[in-house]
Amino acid sequence: MTKLGHITVYCENIDCKEPISVSFTPSDFDAWIGDCEFNCQSCGTELSVEGAKLECHICGAEIEFDHLSQIPMLFDERCPHCAGHPTWDADFLSIVVAGSWAADYAVYDWTANGKRVDILERKGRSDYWEGLVHFCSAKEFIEIYRQRRIEAHATGAFRRRKGSAGKTRAVCLTETTEGNWAEIKAAHGDYGFVFQKRDIIGIGGAPAIYLPQRLFAALGRANQEIPCLLWPYLNKLKIGNAARGKRYDFLHEREWRVPKDIDFDEIRPYAVTFPKRRPRIDDEELVLEAAREFQELSKYGVTTEDDDTENGKDSLEF
Repeated sequence: MTKLGHITVYCENIDCKEPISVSFTPSDFDAWIGDCEFNCQSCGTELSVEGAKLECHICGAEIEFDHLSQIPMLFDERCPHCAGHPTWDADFLSIVVAGSWAADYAVYDWTANGKRVDILERKGRSDYWEGLVHFCSAKEFIEIYRQRRIEAHATGAFRRRKGSAGKTRAVCLTETTEGNWAEIKAAHGDYGFVFQKRDIIGIGGAPAIYLPQRLFAALGRANQEIPCLLWPYLNKLKIGNAARGKRYDFLHEREWRVPKDIDFDEIRPYAVTFPKRRPRIDDEELVLEAAREFQELSKYGVTTEDDDTENGKDSLEF
């Protein structure tokens, strides 16, 4: 997305006692224009706008307007240049604020090819697929995409043990199937990088291991040490009072771990997943840049030559 200059909304009534002048980015102006007051609160004169540009995200034509209050009405109209075209008819709303998040998403949505989710699914198994997802916040998603790696952090039963520094680092992912992500998204974020299990296994990834406290205690009494190579994968299986709504373990997350950073030069994400709302943070356009590069997980996506996992067949060798 090309970042355009700021848009200024102001009162140009020379007799106004308290004329206002407000500057917006195109994205902020797009959000503001939907439910704004078009008249100056001081003198009642309709506000003027400078720097705003409207365009059709399909044909790219600039859409002319005469005054500020006309803009929301144009959003509800079809493009006069490409709607009803004799060759092809764009029979939907396509007018956007140029340079805004909405404009960039509209272009992405119009041109993107998604990545087929059914490539990863098993026939008759809604509870299982060959995918793994690292969920995160929008800010974390952008930072991961910028660095092109997911950094490992201390985790598991040994993360606070003396001398464990660097030995419990792992990247956490979930094998929970799409359609059951709400709880995990609420805990970790709505943005995610999707990987294939075969790729994660290839770099040392495996399901997290839950062991009861009594087993850890028995090993301690027998003076038997758990090898530190297993530390990143291990959790204590706790028993709590579920009736009181206390979450006492993380079995519901169906977690996998990779005991090192996931470098995108080593394994490439199969796809990404993200909400369709504007993140409203710095460098938010990188979300769509990542979606264009890795493609969004979709039921109606395409298959690429790298997608040789066959639907309904085992793709992993143990």
